[in-house]
Amino acid sequence: MEGIQDVRRRFHLGVLAGLAIMVTGPLSGAALARAPKPPAEPPASTPVLDVAAFQTQAARYVGRPVRIEGCYITSANSGGADCAAFRIADLPGQVDWNGTVPLDGPTMEDASLRRAQQICGDTGQQPQCRAEVSGVVYDPFGDMGVQGQRNFELRNARIHWLAEPAPKGHPSSAARHVAR
Repeated sequence: MEGIQDVRRRFHLGVLAGLAIMVTGPLSGAALARAPKPPAEPPASTPVLDVAAFQTQAARYVGRPVRIEGCYITSANSGGADCAAFRIADLPGQVDWNGTVPLDGPTMEDASLRRAQQICGDTGQQPQCRAEVSGVVYDPFGDMGVQGQRNFELRNARIHWLAEPAPKGHPSSAARHVAR
């Protein structure tokens, strides 16, 4: 008897499925693909700061990505670089930083670090080193448990170059051709 009840149950489920298809129409793979999906959450926008705003607001962004705009890449070496803002210097030839955001070299995008080392190794405001930088705000002293001391930096930094370097041999490049 149980075998007959299983057959009847399957028959009734098949009839119900058939009725559902007749009412709604058959669903093809294309129809399933077009089925509305639940709305995705909008991506959190990345805060855009200048160097001065970073220096005063970095604590609220620890562990989050930010974008620093309006800076010059300076002091690039294997340990990293700085995203520096300048103010008008009081004396000609004097470096007059308005502030810097350290960029962690070991976690920086390779192409960004290589290019920075090639063209932005000094502390000056070089036109070819104008950039914006994106990365994740990091507090190394906080990780070490040091209270009160703050020295925020960017990890996993990527440099978005705003000016292309002058081609080699071009009169405005640092390697000028000297006529003999």
